[in-house]
Amino acid sequence: MIQAVQKIERSIKERREVDVPFMNWWLYTLIVNPVTFGIYGIVMFFKRTGRVDKFIARKKDYYQSVLDYTEKYSQEEKRYDDIRNDLKNLKDSVNTIFSKEIKAGISFLLMIVTLGIWAFVWLYKMNKIWYDLQKVEQDFDDKISQIWSKVGLIKYPLSFNLDSSKNRSYVLYLILSIITFGIWGLVWDYKIHTDPENLYKEFHSIEDTVLQTVRK
Repeated sequence: MIQAVQKIERSIKERREVDVPFMNWWLYTLIVNPVTFGIYGIVMFFKRTGRVDKFIARKKDYYQSVLDYTEKYSQEEKRYDDIRNDLKNLKDSVNTIFSKEIKAGISFLLMIVTLGIWAFVWLYKMNKIWYDLQKVEQDFDDKISQIWSKVGLIKYPLSFNLDSSKNRSYVLYLILSIITFGIWGLVWDYKIHTDPENLYKEFHSIEDTVLQTVRK
């Protein structure tokens, strides 16, 4: 059990290197990018994409660690048969959800090969990824709460507050960017740039609650 708890701790501690804020958007947009003649814009593309992929990898390790702990705990409490199917379904769900990444290098290469067309695909993914990750977290917390209740690990369910403002219409934002001659595109870029920083606190809060629970 100690090793199972340590795995959860390590996956959570990784957020010190992964879940970090970027350069201020105003500084990046108004000063750094123009001064570097757009070169830093390419750097920021890799940073934003890499941040998503690293976060996905960290969360996958975290979810798997929590599931491993749950399995070991239920076996010790002789309640494994009560949750076997639920646990298997949740494991399969996590593996399926986190089998895809955006991958900065491949995305950038595809943009070159398709003469920029792939940029619209990349933008679509970046526009919705943080809302989707919230839904994954909420679904995982709901299901693990049900499992933990069955084995007597918790009395009250884990509660993740989903920020619905991150559920933006790609088509609407694209149209607004066109009819405003790119002005709304700057607003859109600001939102994509700051989305994770506005969500880290909620993700970290639920992880801390989980860690406190397994340490008892």
